[in-house]
Amino acid sequence: MNRRARSRAKVLLKAAGAAAVLGTSSLLFGGAGGLGRQPRRDRHRDGKPGDDGPTSARSDVITYGVGYALALLLTCAAFALVRWHWATRATTLGVIFALALIQAIVHFRCFLHVDLKRSARDDLQLILFSTLIIAVMVGGSLVVLFNERMRMM
Repeated sequence: MNRRARSRAKVLLKAAGAAAVLGTSSLLFGGAGGLGRQPRRDRHRDGKPGDDGPTSARSDVITYGVGYALALLLTCAAFALVRWHWATRATTLGVIFALALIQAIVHFRCFLHVDLKRSARDDLQLILFSTLIIAVMVGGSLVVLFNERMRMM
């Protein structure tokens, strides 16, 4: 890969990262498209299984589509960063952690419909339980791997 292609790839990666950050922030905090919009009513929380109309179904499809596109973009950016060695190892690791955090926020907002505007107790319990399960799985895996490493040496 020559110097011109690398500089173009860096610009493309920066533009994709900026678009992901802007899209995530507008989804979370209701950016320009969220001003003056009525808050979304969740049929399952209100206990009313009635029809909210085609507008609610359309907004759900749009939210899922945007979430899928952002998740795909963030995943591709992380793989591209590792594949083409655009930065040092420490920088790459930091960027991948940042991309993973942004992707977790996208998943919470777009697919689980957890946002910062409401403070429901069950949303907090969902996040805490998920964090606990992930911590137990990662911690257990690390214990097993380090135990196996010690036995192999």
